[in-house]
Amino acid sequence: HDDTALELQKLQFEVMQQLEVIADDIKAGRLGADEGSAKAKAVIAASEQQRVAMFNAAISANQRQRRRAWLFALMVVVAVAAVLAGLLLARIAAA
Repeated sequence: HDDTALELQKLQFEVMQQLEVIADDIKAGRLGADEGSAKAKAVIAASEQQRVAMFNAAISANQRQRRRAWLFALMVVVAVAAVLAGLLLARIAAA
């Protein structure tokens, strides 16, 4: 979770830097307004794709972790049931 937040902050910082460069290029006359706007939209769209990919990766990792926790809990329950069944069979055999 912390890694995802840090990656999102880095992405946001990079996008802001890229948008500032585009704005500076427009002000300096190196880019026309339409071209600058298209470039800015492309930067924002690419960052959205990265953001979605980051969230999906974080969700997948969380789901894998949750599945492992459930699997471990299930193994504990099965182990306890096996021990109890063994004790019950031993008691029946002794009787």
